[in-house]
Amino acid sequence: MEQYQVGGFDIKLLQNKMLGILLEIDRICRENNIRYLLDGGSMLGAVRHHGFIPWDDDADVMMPRDDYDRFIEIAPRALGKKYVFQCIENTREYPYNFGKVFDTSTEFYEKFTAKLNISHGVYVDVFPMDYVDENYLKQARMIGHLTMARYYKLGISHRAKGLVAKLIPLSVINKIISKKMRYCDNSSPKVCKLCHHGKNKPPIDISLFNNVIRVEFESAMLPVPAEYNCFLSERYGDYMKLPPIEKRVPVHQITEVRL
Repeated sequence: MEQYQVGGFDIKLLQNKMLGILLEIDRICRENNIRYLLDGGSMLGAVRHHGFIPWDDDADVMMPRDDYDRFIEIAPRALGKKYVFQCIENTREYPYNFGKVFDTSTEFYEKFTAKLNISHGVYVDVFPMDYVDENYLKQARMIGHLTMARYYKLGISHRAKGLVAKLIPLSVINKIISKKMRYCDNSSPKVCKLCHHGKNKPPIDISLFNNVIRVEFESAMLPVPAEYNCFLSERYGDYMKLPPIEKRVPVHQITEVRL
């Protein structure tokens, strides 16, 4: 059996910390009727490995936008003492369009964000799934340009060009992005990851969040869509087939870890 390390630690120790965060998110969502699902590699891991993909160094969940906005309000007072939820709505230098729940009892520095005044602990990504119409690609491109302007303002990228990046305050950029992601109301039957869009992340039916099953994930039972096969096939193709061994590696650039 292959063994993987992150920052000098056995990756299983990292995954145990992420599992603790997932269980805390699950508790809050159950207690407050917030819809959420495992996302991306976490959903794939649940189905294919009954837990984490052995080389996976992060964990992801997704929520419809209205549920995500409720999570923003509820999480600060509902999370256990060692956890914190950060997003652009509550943390000035936070760089992403989606939130993260951090375990503050750990240290987990990524090269890209190491100098920012945010939490630097083991985390789980929390993605809002925004309601969209046929114009979603236009919105996604605009959000992408504005996000690069934010990176420029934060000093973590110099790729942004133009007056937006140089003249508009960071707080205003964040407000514009937040509004752009919420451009469509919840009467739409489709939702999309406008916060982190990519070619393999097309809109999905909101019904996936309403027809949910719980499957084995390590020591827990966590939610995936009942139609997970359609979701995973569209994103990964033959998802039950393992990738070549040279691609079975952690992907994040981690500079320092303390667990």
